[in-house]
Amino acid sequence: MMMKLKILAISDTHVGEDTSLLSYPIGLQHLWRVLRKSFSPDDPERRFEVEEMILLGDIPDRALASTSQIITHTGALIRTLGSAADIRRGVYIPGNHDHTLWTSYLMRKRFSSKKHQSGYTKPSGEFVIKDGKRCDDERYKPWAEELLSIFFGYPHGSSMRNMPDSFDFIVANPLYATQIKNRSREDRTYIFTHGTHFRRDVCLPDKMKRIVDYSGLDSILGHINIESDCDVTKARDLEGLEEAVAPFVDSLWVSSKNNPTSKSDDFWYLLTMLRARLSSVPLEDRKRRRITDESVLLSWDELQLPSNKNRIWKISDQDDSVRRWKDYFLPHMRSYLEQNGMLTGDMTFVYGDTHHGGWGAHPPTEEMPERIRIYNCGGWVMHADEHYHPACHLFAVDDDGEEYMLDVSFKSKDLEIDGESLLKVAAEDAENRQKTVNRILRSILPASRSDDRDTDPKRSDFRRS
Repeated sequence: MMMKLKILAISDTHVGEDTSLLSYPIGLQHLWRVLRKSFSPDDPERRFEVEEMILLGDIPDRALASTSQIITHTGALIRTLGSAADIRRGVYIPGNHDHTLWTSYLMRKRFSSKKHQSGYTKPSGEFVIKDGKRCDDERYKPWAEELLSIFFGYPHGSSMRNMPDSFDFIVANPLYATQIKNRSREDRTYIFTHGTHFRRDVCLPDKMKRIVDYSGLDSILGHINIESDCDVTKARDLEGLEEAVAPFVDSLWVSSKNNPTSKSDDFWYLLTMLRARLSSVPLEDRKRRRITDESVLLSWDELQLPSNKNRIWKISDQDDSVRRWKDYFLPHMRSYLEQNGMLTGDMTFVYGDTHHGGWGAHPPTEEMPERIRIYNCGGWVMHADEHYHPACHLFAVDDDGEEYMLDVSFKSKDLEIDGESLLKVAAEDAENRQKTVNRILRSILPASRSDDRDTDPKRSDFRRS
């Protein structure tokens, strides 16, 4: 049996970074095998079909890896996905670590058209490639060279040369929405966003950002200048939210360009420390998944069985990221869908960013009568603990409208590099970085020594999600 998928979504691969499991050839090969085994079990040598492949932000790590690194590793990821499946359409939604790719795209677009261009797209996004060909006339984005070079090796890369005639590539910001009929022939709206616009640091009180900005700590420690005027509570619509958030995100997750690491790396950890010290809201606990040797594909109904709740954790309505989504993003999202004729029934909302993975549901209310299923696609980045397995999740919808989560396990004896597990190799890079940054923080904020949770690299929550 070979499954035909309407949608397959992946988030937070962070390729180019040594902490990403998909920055290693052995990790990509493992993903390929799991995809084939899960969606083409009777004939693993045969590609399965995907109508839309959703790349849900932080795909290349533009902030923490150099241009050469992200071109090499993003190209390898795209080739892996393309060799595992026949993909009709690719959709890219930028996250916070790769938001500068969108900003560069937008600035070139404005310069080329000589008129104001909105910082957000329609729910269906914008074509960059249509029917296997780059759209070269003014209707179809002659300003996408950077995106195309990173994802497909434009103009001479193998992915570009071997592109099927039917392939489309779309960029969408800050969300992508589509509708699929279920078995009852009823439309269900699917909404995809990275989660940048309701991140905890983005939603911090404006005064906290200004403390860091006006004190000059951003310049002293990170040699950057954060744009502190970011108040999500003042946004009136989705366009206003993007306008408020984009400058702050671009200034904190600075493009590393040709440097191997970003200027903002050390400063990010400082900001996290200040947030923990100045805010009454505690840092989220890690969401640990049960480490097993096998990957598993679970439908929506199977996810709700008690035996599977430890494997892929259930997102509660009290989850910090879900609360921020409801407060700062959901109202604008609903208005935007209504304006575009897509607020017609039940919805499925898919995001990433937190790296926690999981599934849940938002019950209908009098103000918002829609039933909303929620999925978090997790991430592929190791923290400074080889026993912490990231939630390597993919979201899928088949031809019948059935929804799935694929949980990819890297706990396997076959996944070793020079006698060490891939999990341990990727974790060592995170541990080395955290030790260096913690030394910097302890010299600046001696009070942090009183809290072992903040300074112990094995337990620290200073992670770049």
